Amino acid sequence: MASHGIGDLFEPASIALIGASERPGSLGEVLARNLLAGACKGELFFINRRHQRVQDRPAYRAIADLPVVPELAMIVTPPRTVPELLRQLDRAGSKIAVVATPAIAHQGDRDAAFFPRDAPRLPRLRRLRVLGPASGGLMVPRWGLNGSLAEVLPGPGRLALVSQSGAVLLPLMAWARAQGIGFSQVMVVGGGGDIDVPELLDWLADDPDTQAILLDLETVQKGRSFLSAARAVARSKPVIVLRAGQHRNDPLWPTDAIYQAAFRRVGLQWAASLRELFWAAKLLACDLPVVGDRLAIIANSRGLGLLAVDALLTVGGRLAHLSQDAAGQLRQSLPADVTLGYPLAFDIAVDIERFATILQIVLRERDHNGTLVLYAPNSLANAEKVATTLIDSVERCRVESGERPCVLVCWLGEDSDGTSRQRLHERGIPTFDLPEDAIGAFMHRWHQVQSRIGLMATPPPTPAFFAPDPTAPRRLVADWLARGCSEPEAATSKALLALYGIAITLPEMAEPAPFALSLRLLVDPVFGAVLLLEPASRATDAMFAESVVVFPPLNGVLAREAIRHTRVYRFLRDTHSDWLASLVNVLESVARLVVELGEVSELELKPIQLHSSGAAVTVARLRIAPITGPAEQRLAIRPYPRELEETISLPDGSTLLIRPVRPQDEPNFVASFAQLSTEEVRMRFMYTFKELIHEEAARLTQIDYGRDMALVVFRQRPGQPLESCGVARLMRADEERVEFAIILLRAATGIGLGSLLVRRLIGYARTRDFRELFGEILRENAPMLALCRAMGFTLKPCADDPGVIIATLALTVP
Repeated sequence: MASHGIGDLFEPASIALIGASERPGSLGEVLARNLLAGACKGELFFINRRHQRVQDRPAYRAIADLPVVPELAMIVTPPRTVPELLRQLDRAGSKIAVVATPAIAHQGDRDAAFFPRDAPRLPRLRRLRVLGPASGGLMVPRWGLNGSLAEVLPGPGRLALVSQSGAVLLPLMAWARAQGIGFSQVMVVGGGGDIDVPELLDWLADDPDTQAILLDLETVQKGRSFLSAARAVARSKPVIVLRAGQHRNDPLWPTDAIYQAAFRRVGLQWAASLRELFWAAKLLACDLPVVGDRLAIIANSRGLGLLAVDALLTVGGRLAHLSQDAAGQLRQSLPADVTLGYPLAFDIAVDIERFATILQIVLRERDHNGTLVLYAPNSLANAEKVATTLIDSVERCRVESGERPCVLVCWLGEDSDGTSRQRLHERGIPTFDLPEDAIGAFMHRWHQVQSRIGLMATPPPTPAFFAPDPTAPRRLVADWLARGCSEPEAATSKALLALYGIAITLPEMAEPAPFALSLRLLVDPVFGAVLLLEPASRATDAMFAESVVVFPPLNGVLAREAIRHTRVYRFLRDTHSDWLASLVNVLESVARLVVELGEVSELELKPIQLHSSGAAVTVARLRIAPITGPAEQRLAIRPYPRELEETISLPDGSTLLIRPVRPQDEPNFVASFAQLSTEEVRMRFMYTFKELIHEEAARLTQIDYGRDMALVVFRQRPGQPLESCGVARLMRADEERVEFAIILLRAATGIGLGSLLVRRLIGYARTRDFRELFGEILRENAPMLALCRAMGFTLKPCADDPGVIIATLALTVP
């Protein structure tokens, strides 16, 4: 696991509560009581300068009086005391401080004082990390650590919760406890002066005890770092996000749509309400495999089953269909008056053996993606037998097929048997109160899977090896600025857009179109430049309901996915016109313009007429201004780093072409992998596998340029097609360390390419302010070890694996 510097937050060997109290209702009293009740594995100390005992335990007057240095300190003292306490903890050698003290004390409090919220104004600390101020604390159930305001510690589980304000902490913990759902970690960030949401997401991405994450947000402070961390974790683990304040939008600024687009771009799944978060969490806790939207429905009431069908179709799901074989088997088992087809409605509890037989037939259907069992208990039914049958049938299907079936249960009625529900949950079968909740959870999970698949799709190939040259449009913009022109005339704006392949059609020459859109550039204070695609007419109050926000940079896959969320797409998707491909080109081109020309401060294409022959832009307006502020504020997603492209001439007349990897390189990666021997694969990946599947190839080619880097190398011989030579890669381990890896094809050896690429990686890592470069190399990989030794790396055996050598290089400024 990467070292993020916050590991001691979750398994501290010693804990000090500074400000522990017995005053009822105070922060110090609640946290002291909860820490004691959790039976934490770490040693616990209380500090109170006025009392010798607190909560019937010894209390120390000061940090210096403690018998050991606490790894974790929790501070609940008045705000004016906090900075000095942090300095004392830092000098003593403590590792983490959780500041539960509010940033601003209550008005009129004699201790009222401002505690700085942002990291630069925190006391200068050597190594102490700080969570807070106004942190609601943390919970680590497997460690028995309850340093929060929630009285009951949930059981251990595989879900993690990261909350910005703690608003959902108490209701979610109470609900989870009642449902038997456990957590790996629960963290309330508060002010986020030092340890913030992106760093916690980075930690959870590597945490083996966490398989899914619930994220409670109000605002994002740093758009680029948040999206980078969120993308990294969402690639491997489901993340559900609830954002408060969704309806506080400015009528002309779609903040909610911008946040939704940000979450969608990096693969986070949006929860619209606390209830939606609850049932999505329940499905994640059971880790059910949802691979499609076809749902079979079994009920002990036809009316109940039809209500479930309505709910499924309303949210875009599909009702499963019985195969002929299954229908024939069911006809022999069901009463003659039962209609074949879903929903299958019969009295489940009257003949429990019949229920078991029917359930087995349904679960064996290969084209079903899930099964929902609706059961309304009554006084004549034996709920325990129904639950047992469900558990046995699911287990039998798992054993027979080798796969766990996706089964959800809606156990209706307030007086239903809680014991039966608990048994089902313990066996990985989630239960819900209402059909709408079960179906919503099922579709929510499927949308998350769909999103992940869509984000990993391979974009269409681009003909050019290097990115298009932006010199001409930049020269044009520079000339405008030099002449003091901030709003170019239509003719000159048209010339600039033409350089990006955007043609302006005169309104009188445009073909009549039933639909018209507008594309605007917005500069959001958090996420920077975004594009807003909306109806050209603002006549309706529901304007933003069908507006879509798009984050540059874009490729064809991302542009199509954005358009798919518009209402226009639903009207035109089945037509055989060229409007979609044409609109995708417009989006891609405008996004490239925004990325390359930071001087463009305003841009609007309105209207964009959609008709059978394509999309026609009839009016364009733009404004320019000198660039101010760092690049991280202008774009939330780092674009393709064109500045790293390079050509090198070789003595034999051939040319090396080096550039950052692009998603379009996936086919080449698959083809190049096929040229590697089993031994070469093992040398690079530490294990052997025969084929580079799409998911792995996408991970290698669809990188976050703000976090990692990969340089692909090709060789151009005169009159010959491009030859793939290899790839050199940097992977961020934490804020200070970055890991490298290089793989070269056999045909590319012997020309000094290995040392060239290592130098390029070293130089790039220095520009990103990393302090250490390291790589893991198999002991028998003599050529790579020799190269690292020659480049000044320190070689040491890996403590965890004697067959691996760790090569390390300090990246001091030359």
